[in-house]
Amino acid sequence: MSTLPTCIVRLPMKTNDGRFVSLYPPTIVKSVARGKTFAVSGETWVEVPDGSTLQDADKLFCWGVEGRKHWDPNYTEEKNQWEVTGSKDKKYMVTQNGTDWHCECAGYRFRRDCKHIQNLKILFSP
Repeated sequence: MSTLPTCIVRLPMKTNDGRFVSLYPPTIVKSVARGKTFAVSGETWVEVPDGSTLQDADKLFCWGVEGRKHWDPNYTEEKNQWEVTGSKDKKYMVTQNGTDWHCECAGYRFRRDCKHIQNLKILFSP
């Protein structure tokens, strides 16, 4: 049985300053059939003047970490860090930034998860 994602993104949304919120960086597309130019990010297409650049497109979209603030209800700028001791007495820094975790150990670099993170999640689980 599959589980539903914790966050459902409904786009397009706009920021208070009128930019489109997107998951991806924008690009410029020229439609040969229509003879028009568009700034595109994900499913959002915005017609722009011919000759528009990526810098122009960036002004129309809010994406990456800045965009995540708008669509991820679990996003937080709260950052926690712990120094943990590994099995061979080596020290590693584990960082939690909202729902994202990171560790300096080799296991995390290869698997994007490690026992240091899992142990901290168990330690701080309600």
